[in-house]
Amino acid sequence: MDSSGTFIHDEVNMPGLIGETTTPDEVDALKELFINHKDLKRTVENLPNGIRTVTTTGNPVLLDALVNHVASMIYRVEDGLDPRIPIQSPTLDLLFEQPEWITTDIEFTDTGVIVVQTSEAPEMIAALQTHAGEVSDLAARGMVAVHETMMKAHH
Repeated sequence: MDSSGTFIHDEVNMPGLIGETTTPDEVDALKELFINHKDLKRTVENLPNGIRTVTTTGNPVLLDALVNHVASMIYRVEDGLDPRIPIQSPTLDLLFEQPEWITTDIEFTDTGVIVVQTSEAPEMIAALQTHAGEVSDLAARGMVAVHETMMKAHH
């Protein structure tokens, strides 16, 4: 966003991926995920108490970025370390504020990652399911999905 409040699309530098506490490796992984989002395959199963997601790719560089991003985000959520990335969804706020409400099982495979996140708290279950849908939208549509979400949040 520039000083006038207008969103600027910069596919090279992607400044909206740089959070208050993100590392260069985290930003690089996010850039790779957005640039090559069409190489991701993702399924989400909404469970009565959470989600099961399967995200895969045949692209080895993208696979490395995917694994690094998922591992980093699981660690950050468990420790309540919100990176405060400008483009991040408000849905993540509850996950970072109440990580003790989430149980996470993660399995890295040769082609991707399987994540199961569950909770006994109805509001956390809803947040997990909403966020899983948002991530699927990002995987399908890349920055177009981000821009639409940001425009809705700021209007």
